[in-house]
Amino acid sequence: MTVRVGIAGLRGRMGHEIAALGVNDPRIMVVGGLSRRTRDGEPGPNGIPLFAETADLLSEVDVLIDFSAPEGSIIHASACASSGVPLVCGTTGLNASQMAELRSAAERVAVFHAANMSAGVNAALAVLPMLVRALQDYDVEILESHHRHKVDAPSGTAMALARVVADATGGDLEGRARYGREGASLREPGEIGILAIRAGGNPGEHTVILAGDGEEIRLSHRAFSRVSYAEGALRAARLIANQAPGWYEPTTLPGFL
Repeated sequence: MTVRVGIAGLRGRMGHEIAALGVNDPRIMVVGGLSRRTRDGEPGPNGIPLFAETADLLSEVDVLIDFSAPEGSIIHASACASSGVPLVCGTTGLNASQMAELRSAAERVAVFHAANMSAGVNAALAVLPMLVRALQDYDVEILESHHRHKVDAPSGTAMALARVVADATGGDLEGRARYGREGASLREPGEIGILAIRAGGNPGEHTVILAGDGEEIRLSHRAFSRVSYAEGALRAARLIANQAPGWYEPTTLPGFL
């Protein structure tokens, strides 16, 4: 079965990558994309037509993949819910209210959301709780690096890692997260350090450090390009096309991991 896909944020870095993979995948038909300040039929990356109105694109596709911006993602989610089109959302930086709106759309259509679409990162998220529970007394620090153009910091992936650590140690992240360090203050027990670097063209690198007095373990993931993210987004699109309405994540969408 060929899945007809639309891409919101087609002109962005991830939109470009998804389009490039999609047009060469016989299981995918990239029908069109959405981008700000667009005229209907205007060619986008790889010659894919751009649509000015979300509803017009949704009438032609089986799934919408969204890598736009938080404000745009909420608009697209609402449109998908109204049109009955499943959504794959990889947008990061959504606040609590925006996440609630995204989940609201899942009451009417299938919505897949992941802070990171790569198989490697989601495998790391799956094994991290075991490490944290085995090393309860170890300090935890999370370091992430991205390109200079990334808007949100810390990254959505870093926050997902931090929430996994907090859950595995039986507490909330709020009140325990320490974003960067400055001044003379001791590390608090149970503190989860989260540090962000923005420089150059790094597509994404994350390291969780679990450190005791005599040793440390580092669980690291480094992306060489955005290909793994795009592969994950297209895999999610293929898998979610015929799913019932509901909220799906990498661990709950059958076949994703």
